Parts: sequence; structure tokens; C-alpha cells
Amino acid sequence: MNLEEDRIGQGGKLVTYGLTIRDCEEKDESQYVKLNLEFMKSIIKEKQYWSDLEIPRKEEMGKTFREALKMPEYIKIIIAEIDKKIVGYANTWTVYSIWSKGKALTIDDLYVDKDYRRNGIGKEMMNYLIKYAKKNHYKRIQLHAEIENEKAHKLYKSLEFNEEEILFFMKNLNLK
Repeated sequence: MNLEEDRIGQGGKLVTYGLTIRDCEEKDESQYVKLNLEFMKSIIKEKQYWSDLEIPRKEEMGKTFREALKMPEYIKIIIAEIDKKIVGYANTWTVYSIWSKGKALTIDDLYVDKDYRRNGIGKEMMNYLIKYAKKNHYKRIQLHAEIENEKAHKLYKSLEFNEEEILFFMKNLNLK
């Protein structure tokens, strides 16, 4: 077993250099919600096509978070923490892909707090998800990234993800 595999300890946690990557739990709600809202606010400022989305209140985001945790067969949220502070997260979901002839893991959001970026945390989270997908017999991992987010592109390419040309379509239903 190589060093990288040895770092994954009990309970599927990855602990390295003071950084722990693990499944998100109910106790993480307030920190997760705060970080997720920061991410949403920054994206809406930067990207016009998200601007018609309403940023949820903390209570709404908390409710969504609790609902997501009740669906572990479809939704997996991981967090990165340093000294019990959540500094990053990844929201994922599972789909069955006819093209892959099995499960595909979709990484919907991968976010690291701006004060902790460029320290390898995103790469560690990606490696954690890759190992999780292999261990659980997923056939493919897929994700999308903003066209201008060259730092993310560089990360994904360094992990041997292929860049594919595909359009992302979105329709807001504005249901209450």
C-alpha cells in the first residue's frame, strides 16, 4: 500500500498535515451553510447568468442541507477542515449513466474558502472523491466548471480529467 492510501484512516477520513477530509454531518450545518452562502454570493456577483437566482436565507439553506443529508444514496457532501474549522466542501450527486453503463458521480460544487486556497485542499478533496468513486464502483466522475475558471481547469487536468465540449442549459422554475 502506498503512502497516499495509508492516509485514509478509520471512518473513511483523510487526515494529512492538519487537514481532515470527511463526510459532512449534521453538526457541520452552521459552518457549511455559512461557507455555501459565501460561495453563492461571490458567484452571483461574478456571473450574470446566476444573477436571477435568489440567495436563500440561512434557515432555507439549513433546511436544504438537512434534506440532502437524508439522501446518502443520491447525495454526498464532503468537507475539508483544519482545526475543526470547515474550509472547503464538495457537493456531489449520483446518477445512473447509460453511456457509462452504471453509476456516475457528479461533482456539483467544489469550494475552498478564499483564505485557504492554493494550498492543495481542492486537490485533496478531489483525490478523496476519486477514491470514494472507485471504492463504490462508479463508472465515471463528471463535473462542470466556469469557462473563465482556469485554476479549476488546471486542477482537473492535473488529475487526468478530460475536457469535453458541452453546453449547460438551465431553466428556473421559481417554485415556492
